[in-house]
Amino acid sequence: MEPQLIHQQLLLSHPLFESMSTDHLRDLLTNSDLLNLHKGDYVFRQGEPAHAFYFVISGCVKIYRLTPEGQEKILEVVGDRNTFAEAMTLMDTPNYVATAQAVAPTQLFRLSNRTYLHLLQNQPSLALALMAKLCIRLHQRIHEIETLSLKNATHRVVRYLLTQASRLPVDRQRFAIPVSKQLIAGHLSIQPETLSRVLHRLHDECIICLDGREIEILDRSRLENFE
Repeated sequence: MEPQLIHQQLLLSHPLFESMSTDHLRDLLTNSDLLNLHKGDYVFRQGEPAHAFYFVISGCVKIYRLTPEGQEKILEVVGDRNTFAEAMTLMDTPNYVATAQAVAPTQLFRLSNRTYLHLLQNQPSLALALMAKLCIRLHQRIHEIETLSLKNATHRVVRYLLTQASRLPVDRQRFAIPVSKQLIAGHLSIQPETLSRVLHRLHDECIICLDGREIEILDRSRLENFE
């Protein structure tokens, strides 16, 4: 694909690419593809050859595995300006270990693992950025395992809300739920009815304001200590 300035600027906003020189960024984009997906389209399926990782420009992608019973276990929901499958760049396994599917109209970059690895070998700062990103992901997974194993449904919902709020500017406490409540419930390993019940309880106690898919945190201190 022919690199454009807007594409370079998009990638430079992400830690995995911000230290790249203009020439290196152009090389990466030249060996990448710009994909436009409809809701329900697959990015890749579990078991397919892992030759690339992805940067979401707009839209949303769910990453999941199927249980032996055929049920989806959602591992992650990836939104705007985030990457996924970058760990595959360094893994020995040649195939994707999960499935990625668009849950809304989505535009993303498919970035070559081979090209990125070549850049890592010649630019140590990129390797450090990748290590930092993977460490953050590992920490998030450990926290999620602890939450899913030891905490009740209410705590899981509260942690989810606080995580979403932490991404907002300090002067904002209102955000839109990026995906359906069913997807969020699946990610938290609870039933959709349980998620709705907890949200409405928080609303009734004036801790949050619930307006469709819009949520405003009214009392962060009480939310942080709510069980």
